[in-house]
Amino acid sequence: MLFEKQENHINFQIILWQILLMILGVMFVYKIKGILLLLFLALIITSAISPLVDRLEQKKIPRTLTVSLIFLLGLTLIIGLSYLIIPVIIMELKDMSENLPSYFNKISDFLSSLNALASNYNLENAVTDLINNASKSFSEKFSGLFENTLNFFKNLLKTLVVFSLSFYILVKKDGVRLFIEAVMPDKYQAYTLNLFQRIQKRIGRWMIGQFSLMFIIFCLDYLALIILGVPYALILAIIGGLLEIIPYIGPLAALIPAALAGLAVSPLVAILVIISYILIQQSENHIITPLIMKKAVGLDPVFIIISLLIGGTMAGLMGIILAVPFATALKIFITDMIEKRTNTISKNKDLAKAN
Repeated sequence: MLFEKQENHINFQIILWQILLMILGVMFVYKIKGILLLLFLALIITSAISPLVDRLEQKKIPRTLTVSLIFLLGLTLIIGLSYLIIPVIIMELKDMSENLPSYFNKISDFLSSLNALASNYNLENAVTDLINNASKSFSEKFSGLFENTLNFFKNLLKTLVVFSLSFYILVKKDGVRLFIEAVMPDKYQAYTLNLFQRIQKRIGRWMIGQFSLMFIIFCLDYLALIILGVPYALILAIIGGLLEIIPYIGPLAALIPAALAGLAVSPLVAILVIISYILIQQSENHIITPLIMKKAVGLDPVFIIISLLIGGTMAGLMGIILAVPFATALKIFITDMIEKRTNTISKNKDLAKAN
């Protein structure tokens, strides 16, 4: 009896220590979430480039040389595009700083002109609040110039870290396998490596498809804005392309500044901008995305939206950007667990019938 009590006491202590270690582990992961996000981003970049590196290595081209050339080509492309685009962006920003107050006044006048209509529906105060809130938001956005500059350099440093990690992961061919063998028990090594390879393949497809979508949407937005004579078309199109990385929410967020810029020209142009963006979005949903993405991710829209909300809550903008690839990896793992559980239940039923 005394022995059983001692054994139960020991088991309780073990369970208590396990719970404590689990809590400490969660706290530790939360503390280093920024580092983990950078590692995951490096994994996404690696996943996109790795198939090309492996293919060229099979043709007897040294891995280090291949990776170096790919990164050099990418850097050259970025510098070349920056050389062409940045002067135009600077010119548009300069023009914006000079003319934005007048554009803002036009928008305010238009909103104020709605007061007569709004008063009929008791919405006069709502329109006034909208104007005041827009003015306040405008002032707040352009007041923290120093803070924005500091954040820019912080993000630049993070970008350099991510690309450095991606480079060294790609150069070391068996780095992932050796890491898995070092940290995982023998019976889980084969499955873990297979799981990683499947996740890497799926995320690589997603990234290539996502960048293709971003470029296509940028071109379509820019073409539509230029045709409609909307000011700052390049900046607005870049915003539209970049926000494409955030499913569902991104295109809507890109529409708002474009519509306001159109409203600064005339209400008709604003309406045409909204129609154009809706047509582009519908074309993307029904034609462009099925052709490019195919089954790259294969996630339910509700699951994607929930992932975006969780990612945004836990890690802000970076969490929103990485939500879809992380959800993809999680889905693959959960699917494996469900299949394993189903197979186990099926085997147990077969054994029960046999007995």
